[in-house]
Amino acid sequence: MWDSKQLDALAAVASQGSFEQAAEKLGLTASAVSQRIRALEEETGFPLVTRTRPCRPTVQGQKLLRYIRSLEWLERETRNELEQAGRPYIWPIATNYDSLESWLLPALAKVAETENLLPDIQADNEEHTHKWMNEGRVMAAVSTRAQALAGCEVHLLGYLEYRLMAAPSLVARYFADGVQKSSLKRAPLLVFDRKDNMQTEFLRLYFGLNAERCPTVYIPASAPFYQAARLGLGYGMIPDGQGAASLAEGKMVDLCPGKSMRQNLYWHCWPAASPRLAALNQKLVAAARSLLQQP
Repeated sequence: MWDSKQLDALAAVASQGSFEQAAEKLGLTASAVSQRIRALEEETGFPLVTRTRPCRPTVQGQKLLRYIRSLEWLERETRNELEQAGRPYIWPIATNYDSLESWLLPALAKVAETENLLPDIQADNEEHTHKWMNEGRVMAAVSTRAQALAGCEVHLLGYLEYRLMAAPSLVARYFADGVQKSSLKRAPLLVFDRKDNMQTEFLRLYFGLNAERCPTVYIPASAPFYQAARLGLGYGMIPDGQGAASLAEGKMVDLCPGKSMRQNLYWHCWPAASPRLAALNQKLVAAARSLLQQP
């Protein structure tokens, strides 16, 4: 059995990023924290944190942190059951931005109708939310990755459909003669951030165009991204949930009718540590499936 004080030291260093700040949090000296980490490393046989600025957990350290956080979540849940105080369940989850802007909050609201919960939401690119799971920082995550992490469960939720859209004013300026490789290279391309490759894949797939040759506007938030497209600042991939009404009203134009990109979404979660957490996962998956398009 690992020493709880040593585990606390590892968690503090990982969250604070340095031995000095971890020591301040724990009310110890930096030397004492270092000694506890060193003892834990000798016990496990692996280096657990990098001695850099900031300090970061190693692969083995991340695995041990998942164990530490699972103990914390289980303790919190057990305390609540013993006290029967009806405390809300704090549910740490990670999600991509478009899900947060569209279906996730309505899904959580459905779950909250019967479950007393407080979501603790972290947002990241859809291909990177799994890292929050891998680091043990959340209990569940929305991701485009179908492959489950070791020891993790994964459930297909449904999909979002994206289309290449632009405002009529931008179409008049750049695509009056049609949407072609040459006009796409001249018009400003909207990209969410430097992790976002959806526009890149669409232009490569349908036009054989390298997106790096397009003038690019970065808009790192889902609602402002759509607003930028509506205002004619550029063209980009818009999910049907955001763009369908504007298309119908003629306020947006589908630049490539019949062509789209489907983004499957998966719910990654650690095996439930309690019946309550199992119920939360089941209800969230059911709610998401009722809100998303299904294969």
